[in-house]
Formats: sequence, structure tokens, C-alpha cells
Amino acid sequence: MGKQSEKSTSFPSTDGIGYATAYRFLEEGACVLINGRNESKAREKRELLEKTFGKNRVFLYTGDTASENGISGISRYAEEIFGHIDCVVANLGCGKPMAQSSLDEEGWRKGFDINLFSAVKLIQAFDNLWEVDTGGSIITVSSLAAYNRISAPYAYAAAKQGIRVFSKYLSDDYAGRKIRVNSVIPGNVYYKGGRWEELLRQDEAGVKEYIESSVPLKRFAIPDEIADAIVFLASGRASFITGVALLVDGGQSRAVV
Repeated sequence: MGKQSEKSTSFPSTDGIGYATAYRFLEEGACVLINGRNESKAREKRELLEKTFGKNRVFLYTGDTASENGISGISRYAEEIFGHIDCVVANLGCGKPMAQSSLDEEGWRKGFDINLFSAVKLIQAFDNLWEVDTGGSIITVSSLAAYNRISAPYAYAAAKQGIRVFSKYLSDDYAGRKIRVNSVIPGNVYYKGGRWEELLRQDEAGVKEYIESSVPLKRFAIPDEIADAIVFLASGRASFITGVALLVDGGQSRAVV
């Protein structure tokens, strides 16, 4: 149990999937610790959540959780306010190209730092905050690029595949501690200020044609749909599910696994 509520949950961020996930966890009665890099924007999002769910259930850490200082800072703050945690959602990443060339070494380093190593370090930083007797749940956020060859930077796709592999291996090691580890694989998620809004401004007709031809349900996902999958995997209803990569992509993946 956390100090503040029946469930204590920590994850980035204050936009898109992260904000929708915070809202869903709060609806389920959890306390949440959210993270954002832009302090004014993050405080605005926290205040919106507080108006609905109360100040004693919403906590904010502002800092870059892709950095060592940011990761250690958020874990210390979680320990201070909760004592222990029940769930971590590793929702970190950036699908923008990090370099001009797909083979640029520095671009690969940045891509892996942001999309893989930051999640590994975040989970490691929270390793001593789990309740010994009750365990909990870790959910990582990968990408459809880990399944399908889509229009994504090479380093991003490889790093997100790494998230899948990392989660699967970790699930076996953590099972003895009663900590379940699963991964959610979003498809194309549209939200205001997101990458797809930017791409639509650049080529609206091309993006619409891509969605129509590639996604059987012929639309974007919305953040709430990804958040629902995350909260399900964190809940007691998924108590016998670990090591799973759950696709939420409108049927876009053609893989038979």
C-alpha cells in the first residue's frame, strides 16, 4: 500500500498517452506521480487533474527522466510521498529522427538513450520501492515499429524492439517478487501537439491515405484507448498476465504470432 491511497503509481508524462493514463488511474482510485519537463505546462496539467480528483492524489515531478539526475530525482520523490509503489509506467520516447542519416552513429546513441536506456534506468531506479509481500506491475510502452517495417527512424524502431525484449526478460526475473511486467504496443496515436499532428500539417492527404490503406479500422487511435490497455494490465483483472506485448493498433500489424 502507498501512503496516500490504495494504489500508488508513477510515470511520465503530462501529454498524450501519459496524461490519459494518469486520468484513467485516478478514475480507478489510484494516487499518481506524473512527470513533465516543461514546468509551467506540467503544473497546468496537474491542476486540471486536481480539480477533478483532489490535491491529495496528484503529485508532480518536473525534470527530464531521460537524464540521470531526473531519474534519481523522481524515484526519491516517489519514496518521499508514497513510501513504496504499486505500479510504474515507463512511457518514454521520441519518434523524431535524431540525425540526417539512418546510419549516423550519434543518431543511434540518442535514439537508444531516449527510447530504451531511459526506461531501463527508470525501472532500475524504482527497484527498491516495491512492497515485498504484494509486488506490483510494470508497463512499458513500445511501438508498432517494433513489429512492422513502417516509416520510422531505424534507431527508434530498434530501441522499441529492445523495450519488448527487455520487458519479456524482466518479467521472468521479477515474477518471484510478484511484480508483473508487460508491454503495450500502440499503433498510430493522434493527439493535439503530438507527432501525427505535425505530420498532418506537412502532408494531410498523404497521412490520410496511409491510415486508410494501412489500418483496417481506418482511423487513428486516441490516447484513452492506449491508456485503457495500460490500466488493464496494471489491474487485478490481469493478475495472471506477465511477459505479454499487447498490440493496440487497429489491426495494422500483419504478423501472425
